[in-house]
Amino acid sequence: MSMPLSPTKLFVCDGCGATLPLAGTNRGQKCRCGGCGKILIVPGIEEEPEAAVSAVPEVPETVGFFCRVCDTRIVARTGDVGKKAKCPDCWAMTVIPPPPKVRPKKPPAAMHGQQYGLWDVDEAPLPKDLAARQPKFFPVYCRVCDTLMHAQLKQVGTKLTCPDCGGKTVVLPPPKEKPRPDVLVPDGEEYQLDKTHIPPTRPVIVSQAARNRQYREESGEEQLRQEYYERPQLPGNPLLEGVFRMLVRSPLPECIFVFAFALALEVWFIANAMANVSGLAMAIVLMSYAVTAVFGLLSFGAASAFWVGVLTESSEGNDKLYNPPGPVFLDWVGNFFYVAFAFCLAVAPGCLAWRFIPQLPFGVGPLLADLGCVLLFPIFLLSQLENGSALEFFSPKLVRSLIKRPGPWLLFYVESTLLIAGCGAAVVGLQVLSGWLIIASVLLLSGTSFLYFRLLGRLAWWLAETITDDDDLPDAETP
Repeated sequence: MSMPLSPTKLFVCDGCGATLPLAGTNRGQKCRCGGCGKILIVPGIEEEPEAAVSAVPEVPETVGFFCRVCDTRIVARTGDVGKKAKCPDCWAMTVIPPPPKVRPKKPPAAMHGQQYGLWDVDEAPLPKDLAARQPKFFPVYCRVCDTLMHAQLKQVGTKLTCPDCGGKTVVLPPPKEKPRPDVLVPDGEEYQLDKTHIPPTRPVIVSQAARNRQYREESGEEQLRQEYYERPQLPGNPLLEGVFRMLVRSPLPECIFVFAFALALEVWFIANAMANVSGLAMAIVLMSYAVTAVFGLLSFGAASAFWVGVLTESSEGNDKLYNPPGPVFLDWVGNFFYVAFAFCLAVAPGCLAWRFIPQLPFGVGPLLADLGCVLLFPIFLLSQLENGSALEFFSPKLVRSLIKRPGPWLLFYVESTLLIAGCGAAVVGLQVLSGWLIIASVLLLSGTSFLYFRLLGRLAWWLAETITDDDDLPDAETP
């Protein structure tokens, strides 16, 4: 009876399809199937034609080798073995070697017979017994290149060949393992608590936030932080109480002296340029005027940045300039446009009247320009800052405050007029007394400008605290 063969050296029962092992000693004999009990004949050697075919190795058609000069890969036919081939890169002649011998493929031993063995429930050994049966290895290091190798106890005294350098190393016996101490405490040696011992006080755990707060308190930063973030209380009259506090706190005193020096230097530039108009060449005169103009723009830009800073800090009720402008000129441009546009819009009505009304008496035009600057400049500048743009110089809410809160506005106009008039009179008096008092004059002008913006900021704070949202709503019509 012909039986089909299995690729794993098992033959299949044609009755129930069960797989039975194929052993060399049972070939051609009868056996009984364990599944259905049918009598079968074990297949013989004549029924395995694949084994004879696989034993004959195949001869390759081509052989690959490398050039003896440039190591280029060359492929030639097997029939040209022994001849010389020319390299396509360096043109050197290399003898074609014979192809390597092809070894027949041997099927693994696991392909024959039963591959896995299973123990019964009572026959399975314990895990520690299985671990004891495994061969024990210990580390051995090569004496030449220090490569890690492993050896068994039976290899003690022999030499191991290093897989990296090929050196021979004698296997020494492994060191003896030290006995592990018992982790259990013997009876009677347990730890006993001393009832008379007083435990020390536990250390107080301080959080990182508390440490940072303590550091800020010790360094004075916490006080500045509280001064900045705590909401100041509005005094009874902000335009009279606490006006000079900011001017005597750093960095405003230094700024007043610096801008006074810059103003004095600008006056000297202008006087020098005007005095040398007739005696020097036109190129030098133009260069002198250009230097004067550039220096004046830089000074006015820096002063505008500090003026607006004083105004905004004062409008929040602060008595210190916490965020002074930086040294970058681009940071001053926005504040420069705020002050410059507000000033130009304030003097525009007086200048237009002076230009287009010829019947005005002499001196009335400049007086109208000065009066417009005093009255309109605060309104335009506060409107720009409220709207957040130098081009939006009209704020209906601010204009309504002139009607709803006329007292603060009237007090500010009186103080600013007296301040400007007193400063002008003092400067003229100093110049009349002596021309060398120009330093005192420019120092007075610089301090007066900062005091003016301080008063304007206090006015804005007063209006912001006293005008509520209900004041902006239209009055309800009575039925």
